[in-house]
Amino acid sequence: MRRLILFLGSLCFVAGSAARAADPAEFPTAVKPFLTAHCVKCHGPEKQAGDFRLDDLTADVGKHAERWATVRDQVRDGLMPPAKEQKPDQAKARQVVAWASAAIGTRPARLPNQGNLIPHELLFGTPATVGSASPARVWRLAPPAYQSFVRGVFRERLDGIVSPFALLGERGFRDFADLYSLDEASTELLLRNAALIVDAQTGTEVKNGKPTGRNGSVREFVELMTPDVEPARAKLEVAVQAQFRLAVARPATPDEVERYVGLYQKGAKNTGDRPGAAKTMLQAVLLRADAMYRYEVGTGPAEASGRRMLSPLEIEQAVSLTLGNKRVPPFATALNVASAKGTAAIREAVANHVRVSLSDPKADTERVMGFFREYFEYHRAPEVFKDKPKDFVHAASQLVADTDRLVAEIVASDKDVFRELLTTQKTFVNYTVRDDKKTNRKNVPMQSVPPPPFRKEKGEVFKAGVEPVYGFTDWPETQPVESPKDTRIGVLMQPSWLVAWSTNFETDPVRRGRWVRERLLGGTVPDLPIGVVAQVPDEPHRTFRDRLTVTRAAQCWKCHQKMDELGLPFEQFDHYGRFRTTETVRDTEATAKNVDKKGKLLGPVDKQVRLVTTGLIVDSGVPSLEGAVKDPRDMIRKIANSDRARQVFVRHAFRYFLGRNESLADAKSLQDADAAYVKSGGSFKALVESLLTSDSFLYRVATAAPGGAK
Repeated sequence: MRRLILFLGSLCFVAGSAARAADPAEFPTAVKPFLTAHCVKCHGPEKQAGDFRLDDLTADVGKHAERWATVRDQVRDGLMPPAKEQKPDQAKARQVVAWASAAIGTRPARLPNQGNLIPHELLFGTPATVGSASPARVWRLAPPAYQSFVRGVFRERLDGIVSPFALLGERGFRDFADLYSLDEASTELLLRNAALIVDAQTGTEVKNGKPTGRNGSVREFVELMTPDVEPARAKLEVAVQAQFRLAVARPATPDEVERYVGLYQKGAKNTGDRPGAAKTMLQAVLLRADAMYRYEVGTGPAEASGRRMLSPLEIEQAVSLTLGNKRVPPFATALNVASAKGTAAIREAVANHVRVSLSDPKADTERVMGFFREYFEYHRAPEVFKDKPKDFVHAASQLVADTDRLVAEIVASDKDVFRELLTTQKTFVNYTVRDDKKTNRKNVPMQSVPPPPFRKEKGEVFKAGVEPVYGFTDWPETQPVESPKDTRIGVLMQPSWLVAWSTNFETDPVRRGRWVRERLLGGTVPDLPIGVVAQVPDEPHRTFRDRLTVTRAAQCWKCHQKMDELGLPFEQFDHYGRFRTTETVRDTEATAKNVDKKGKLLGPVDKQVRLVTTGLIVDSGVPSLEGAVKDPRDMIRKIANSDRARQVFVRHAFRYFLGRNESLADAKSLQDADAAYVKSGGSFKALVESLLTSDSFLYRVATAAPGGAK
């Protein structure tokens, strides 16, 4: 067991990738003097306006990528230095912007919410001709994949298993390869789980005076559990092969068989406990790197550039765990044949498998739909507390299910997917499905609807808790249905998304605007400085838009100008996601007059005021997008029709399916994926196929495999 722990510890590594860097000689001669002359006065050791310090920045951009991105954007857009300060020489300013852009673009930022730090124009502005490679990596299984792993090796219910892997609470896609490493607590859980699994796999009971297997146990393993019988070597080899098929989804090589049988023989000789030695042997297979981890170091053919293609086995498992949560080798034969013909044949074999998988309803492609949940994050709606109605968590879950169904409908049609997701007028309303056993039809809409916020009963309008969120007075039995005219379009106006991006009691235009800035326009917004309390005044007699003007203060507006005007159009909807044309505010005059005969106040009186839904698109990087918008539908349609937003969508798909942020070297993979999407008429399947056959997916930067991981 101690050796197993050391073996697992050896897997904690992240390989770096070779990339072009900004000229370090420019930092002391041009960049540092510019910061000293124009920035350090307000952002130095003595004074840090906005809690932002610049005098300690170095040429090692990787440590301070987010701060460098802020410097670049502020200088590029002429926001800094402020107007009252001396205006810098424009040639020098452009040099600083160019240096920072190149430096940031040399490698991907580590955190998911930092993916946009690389300027969009550097990735899509100039046609790229040279392919890239991802860092070699041993990437731990995502929690759902680990659960599938456990179910794969023991198909019966197994109590006591605790997932050793969890996801960090970062914004954006959280399953990034280099965010996680193996620590002592995870190692202990892995060892404990392996012991529990093997105990279940080898479980026996006595029948007719002889030990026999229990439900779920593996016959080849049970045969090794008789204490006073030395198992034949052939049985040990069969057991090793059986465990390999269950845990690694492939047969063991002769060397691997020899290694694990030797482990058994040594244990049995030293302890005399044959069943115990057999269990140790079986546990060791479960604890292999390629059982618990996505082992993607690149053991295929090497190129002169130093990069290596993934081996056929690595490709099989990488594709399988990218599309779904199960490690299965469904196209091993095709890949092995293709590998003898060269890289073009390998790409075609992968492309064929991806196309077949994405068209087969029985294939494990669970992670594909998971992309849309994590991209829009509407699934967070049940986490937002609402005081009314009491069962709002259930109501929010139904809203999420409706959006899931809408997304699935659009993805299934596979035409102009991105634009449809943002602009469709179709919606599902409190929709659920069942299987009709009488007619043998699948997914038949239920004629009665689950609990609030909607309920449909014969002859009654469905109402409960929250008034009908979607704007219908009767539940539409034929779905999807068109939303009422001039109300809502697309996922961003689905109640689930609006609730997810709200607070407990009010809307949240700031976070909604930030989502648009980052997910559609590919921009960046610095996180709230430490120590700054962001709070909108609690003044119920003013509209939320009016109260939000508190962010126009100089120290706030430099960031809020990127968010507020993109989020305020969504004030068209309240914090339950209901469409509205007026907003409820406190009527101070009527409240003051609302007294009893003794002059005692009876309570507040509210009134309705006209809702303002205008917004403004600025600093988008696309002149044709800039300008005022009249409402959320106008804004989203405008953005959805832009090349910029589509390309940003491709960037997010890259991050999700490759498990890392893009680097400047990934420009060709991104451009190819965007071209495949456009050429196919907006097919998401074509986009995924392009990403999974790209150099960024199939190649790794050459690195030595960790010891013992073969």
